[in-house]
Amino acid sequence: MSLDKSELCDSLLTWLQTFHVPSCSSKQDLMSGVAVANVLHQIDPSWFNETWLSRIKEESGANWRLKVSNLKKILKSMMEYYHDVLGHQVSEVHMPDVTLIGEMGDVTELGKLVQLVLGCAVSCEKKEEQIQQIMRLEESVQHVVMTAIQELLAKDPSAEPGSPETYGDFDYQSRKYYFLSEEADEKQDMSQRCRDLQHQFSEGFQTGTMYNR
Repeated sequence: MSLDKSELCDSLLTWLQTFHVPSCSSKQDLMSGVAVANVLHQIDPSWFNETWLSRIKEESGANWRLKVSNLKKILKSMMEYYHDVLGHQVSEVHMPDVTLIGEMGDVTELGKLVQLVLGCAVSCEKKEEQIQQIMRLEESVQHVVMTAIQELLAKDPSAEPGSPETYGDFDYQSRKYYFLSEEADEKQDMSQRCRDLQHQFSEGFQTGTMYNR
């Protein structure tokens, strides 16, 4: 069963807020694209650089056309990043309709957009740092984020997260080990778990040679 993207938004908003970017207080804030663009800039400043960031304009009030324009630029750049840097083809089922986000405030489509941002974060050059950041979130949020990653990595879009058709086959026990462990030595094990998790993500996303445009 696929994640409920509107519910996913709540957890991913919490994750986005760890980047401490402006205009990131609510799901409504995200719909202008400004916060999302600033997060992408932190994830990979060489690709989502200052020049690119300057093209994402602050919107005022109900200017939905500007929102849609921002979101189209963001989605286009993310798709290029997935293809050119990560060597990964994004399934059509994960592609958001940015017009519905900007004009109608559709949280389901917003969830898809932010899920793609998450994929960039756990696959970028600084992915270990990004994974550690996720591991510092509350366990309930970690669980949703982990499931979102699995869904994005699925070879078969119709496959349930954790099924054999997903890269890495992260079942519940794997999630508990990597993310939800409550053992006393959790902090000491964190670095090793991050390295193991990074390897699993690499199998799913790092299928091509990384290079900068």
